[in-house]
Amino acid sequence: MILVGCSAAPAPAPTPPSRVVPVARVRTCSEAAVGLDRATRAMRDPDSAVLAPLKSRCVDDRWEQPAIDCFATMRADDLAKCASLLLDRPRGAMFGVLADREPTAAALAIAKARLDAMKVGVDECDRFIEAVSAVLSCEAMSIEARVELGNEAADVWSLPTARLSDDAHRRMAATCETSLHTLEKRVADVGCMP
Repeated sequence: MILVGCSAAPAPAPTPPSRVVPVARVRTCSEAAVGLDRATRAMRDPDSAVLAPLKSRCVDDRWEQPAIDCFATMRADDLAKCASLLLDRPRGAMFGVLADREPTAAALAIAKARLDAMKVGVDECDRFIEAVSAVLSCEAMSIEARVELGNEAADVWSLPTARLSDDAHRRMAATCETSLHTLEKRVADVGCMP
């Protein structure tokens, strides 16, 4: 008896599903300008044209990609968050495009965004800046007073503090502590609390 054996060739290994590598979406300065325009429209003068100047600021100041992405997708409350992704000079230029000369909602939002992006590096001063930022939402104070307060605090305290002497650090801390107490009294008199 002869036994004939059949053997089949091994089945080919299944081919793995092809991997589609997602390509990261790179947003552009045009998209950042459109997002900024859209998100700040309610707080600006309706006749102010900011789209082209914002795109120019983005290109000329070479905004980093995280800032472009943030601005492209921002909502009305994201101005401070997105602005904090820019360096000081480009942030100031961007605020300059958006700023109104009159005390408006846009000027108030920009003052708040400037404060929210600040870190003085002296604990007492950082607490004062946070308190001023909180006071800007107090509608018991006139918008003029709030815009002035926010801009004044941002202008005065945007100082380099990295190489302060111990004595200068203590003097700044004392000044900020006094400023905080003065602010608390001022806003308590109109019915606001920082």
